[in-house]
Amino acid sequence: MNNNIPVITIDGPSGSGKSTLCNVIANKLNWCILESGVIYRLLAVLILKKNIPIIEKNIISILNNFNFASFKKKNKTSKIIHLQIVGEIASKLATFSKIREILLYKQRYFRKLPGLIAEGRDMGTIVFPDAIIKFFLTANLETRVDRRIQQLKKTGLTVSYKELFQQIQIRDERDQNRLISPLYPSKDAIILDSTNMTLSEVIEYSMKEINKKIII
Repeated sequence: MNNNIPVITIDGPSGSGKSTLCNVIANKLNWCILESGVIYRLLAVLILKKNIPIIEKNIISILNNFNFASFKKKNKTSKIIHLQIVGEIASKLATFSKIREILLYKQRYFRKLPGLIAEGRDMGTIVFPDAIIKFFLTANLETRVDRRIQQLKKTGLTVSYKELFQQIQIRDERDQNRLISPLYPSKDAIILDSTNMTLSEVIEYSMKEINKKIII
């Protein structure tokens, strides 16, 4: 891992808009991108397709030879990666310490020139603690549920508000209370509550903070 390559991290809970902001900033800066949640979801998709029991030792055995880049090309645009069951499995995988340890090193290999935008739940606290800018993006639960429903609609999937509300609430509790890499903002993170902000406002605010640190 080259610590001289700049990294910007975006952490936050489910449905906070991390992935959208990450992609926008990466495009503006022409930097590399790491969506850590996609990695866990791709692993969850593989587990579903191969009917692998969700036991840590079983998953570790396939991880070392798992070609994420190739599997991503085949599955990222598929509806299956957005299924709630995939998200639930991904959340469970994130509680296994050995799996997180293996994926930690894989994630750090994404750090390449000219720079990296990394989004997830522990990017600024664990994976890239030396990031030049750390954002912690959040919003109230109701807003995040609404946004996720709209996101799912774009992929052709529908889910009830009540069901999704309960699922994200459970996910929040699991993320915040797990023993390994729990979800919390880094001490030096810029906390951005987007509950009452438009996407354009979030992007504008974020880019202003980035412009203070780097020359674009």
